[in-house]
Amino acid sequence: MLVGCGGGGGEDTGGDDGEAAGTITIADFAYGEPLTVAPEALIRVVNEDSASHDVDATDGTSFNTDLLGQGEELTFNAPSEEGTYDFTCSEHPQMSGQLIVAA
Repeated sequence: MLVGCGGGGGEDTGGDDGEAAGTITIADFAYGEPLTVAPEALIRVVNEDSASHDVDATDGTSFNTDLLGQGEELTFNAPSEEGTYDFTCSEHPQMSGQLIVAA
């Protein structure tokens, strides 16, 4: 399992618009290990869990995805600024993940 986060503006495309640089697979109420991607890289999120989940940056501004039901997926772009971004699920705040954006 990998983790990730969205781009400046937090736009999610709701589908696969190209080759993803990494995937956040949500299963068993967990995001998995941190994911490292380049700035603005395409990130895919797949929910393999029975509950709905999202990916929301803890800073409140870097990215926020829509809730995904079981078997749903979406893509979004990593932030353009390099750094480490922590995120949680708005429905299950005990879940946490981390995205590292580096050139």
